[in-house]
Amino acid sequence: MKNRLTRTAGRALLALGLTGAGLAGVLAGAGPAAAATSCDFEMVSLEARNLQTDNGSQKDYVWLKVEDRWFPAGGDGVMYLLGQTHTAAAFGNPIAGFGSVGLEVRLVLDKFPGNVTVERETIACDAVTNATRTFSNGDAVYELKYNITD
Repeated sequence: MKNRLTRTAGRALLALGLTGAGLAGVLAGAGPAAAATSCDFEMVSLEARNLQTDNGSQKDYVWLKVEDRWFPAGGDGVMYLLGQTHTAAAFGNPIAGFGSVGLEVRLVLDKFPGNVTVERETIACDAVTNATRTFSNGDAVYELKYNITD
């Protein structure tokens, strides 16, 4: 009887040991998950190549909307005259982290009583320095200069 009990207990321990070893092998083989691609957007400048308002005031008021954040923050856009360039500081230094799906950037004009989106662009997660992106709606034309780091 003792021998039969020892064999049964031994088999149970062996099965438990093999199961544990199998789990350890699965866990060890899994390794760390692949890191998600991550990039950083940094605005350099924005130039007005053509204004939406070509008569009357001869100026536009501009915001950048980066994903869900408005630059500059608050209720006033940055005033532009034809040919004028503003650095990122005028917009509150827009920066944003994003992943491999890209980053949505909109150029928006303050046109009372509402706003006009000139264009929306998706910027890829590829490292670049002083890249340019043109935003145009057939009238207003603005050129954004930016950096992407990964």
